[in-house]
Amino acid sequence: MTASEHAAREAEALPEVVGRPAVFDLDRTLLAGSSLVALARVMARRRMVSGQQLLSGLAMDQVFRRRGATDDDVDRIRTIALRHIAGADVAQLRALTDEVGRALSRQVLPGARMLLRRHQEAGDFIVILSASPQELVEAIASRLGAQRAVGTRAEVDGSRYTGGLDGPFCYGIGKVQRLEHDLGPGSLDAATAYADSTSDLPVLEACREPVAVNPDRPLRRVAKARGWPVVRFA
Repeated sequence: MTASEHAAREAEALPEVVGRPAVFDLDRTLLAGSSLVALARVMARRRMVSGQQLLSGLAMDQVFRRRGATDDDVDRIRTIALRHIAGADVAQLRALTDEVGRALSRQVLPGARMLLRRHQEAGDFIVILSASPQELVEAIASRLGAQRAVGTRAEVDGSRYTGGLDGPFCYGIGKVQRLEHDLGPGSLDAATAYADSTSDLPVLEACREPVAVNPDRPLRRVAKARGWPVVRFA
């Protein structure tokens, strides 16, 4: 079975979208920093990445916490991440992302957790969205009670990753493409979206109720100009 066929079969098993979608970005929205760097920490302990690569990732995470990531930052992270999983066993990496996801789900910011609970009590359809690997986003989403996880899918050949992408990179306009594919056409028309970065403008603009969370400076300016709500989670 090809990676695309696997994704199609997986999509068929996903729960139907019932209720109003509430889309939560992951990094710097639900979490304080980068979920991908958290994964890199564990990979370094398992000697799947080098100590130097981990230090570079940690330095980038500190910048990310302060001002968000640029397109070049994210592109570099994506390239490095895909390179390091090329040839990796799918089952082994899934076990790893499950371990990291369990830890990260306990690190969700208190204000964000309260907002998640409010949407759940309203019967909304919760979606966790991230450029991080699909497997990691799924591991976090399942523990937060979300109905759908949307992340970057890595290409699989048999039981191993190829080092390529399966579908669009879940970043910028790619997030909208993934959401529309996984939720269905028109599903964002009634959605609320929470995100932190100007790179998430395509998602915020595609949803009926955009909310800027812990926004970087460019997004803060856009939110102010358009009258979007701005919230901050410590």
